[in-house]
Amino acid sequence: MEGISYQRFPKVKIRELKDDYAKFELRDTDASMANALRRVMISEVPTIAIDLVEIEVNSSVLNDEFIAHRLGLIPLTSERAMSMRFSRDCDACDGDGQCEFCSVEFHLRAKCISDQTLDVTSKDLYSSDHTVVPVDFTDNAGYDSTEPRGIIIVKLRRGQELRLRAIARKGIGKDHAKWSPAATVTFMYEPEIHINEDLMESLTLEEKLSFVESSPTKVFDIDPNTQQ
Repeated sequence: MEGISYQRFPKVKIRELKDDYAKFELRDTDASMANALRRVMISEVPTIAIDLVEIEVNSSVLNDEFIAHRLGLIPLTSERAMSMRFSRDCDACDGDGQCEFCSVEFHLRAKCISDQTLDVTSKDLYSSDHTVVPVDFTDNAGYDSTEPRGIIIVKLRRGQELRLRAIARKGIGKDHAKWSPAATVTFMYEPEIHINEDLMESLTLEEKLSFVESSPTKVFDIDPNTQQ
């Protein structure tokens, strides 16, 4: 109909922002816009992930495919993702996906030479580009917080060895979940609560207390001075 506009101008307010977590408020729009943002965050934001693994030596208890799958799911820092080329569009290597413009090379060499089990983690992956490295992960449960730890890839016993070469490439979550930049993205409606002040003044203190206790999230309270 003429004179009716469906254009939206949503407003975004950051509520909480951390290195691995973000919470924001979206206003002046509807659920379709919120869901569109959610889907774009999960499947359209380019990141870098290990896509090709060449295993030279593997005498661990895990087979080659299992280790390659685990390597692909290790999150990598992706600040360089926007400047990198997709391997399929790279003219420097004719789409081979193994040049400095569209890939990053990793190497891993680990061998257990003692009777103590050796944990091979993402910290053992050596990158050819210092801007693309495994995301730092520290597990403080039962360990010294100053000790750097990574995501466990495999555990080796005495005499077992793992040597491999891996190629990380740019991609999006729509192609494979390993390129998704977020573990989960959800949204919920934030209610707007309006209280009838005239009606509240007509209630007794017991009725007001009952009203406060009726909220499962405890969003209301009574001022002990004014009893309002």
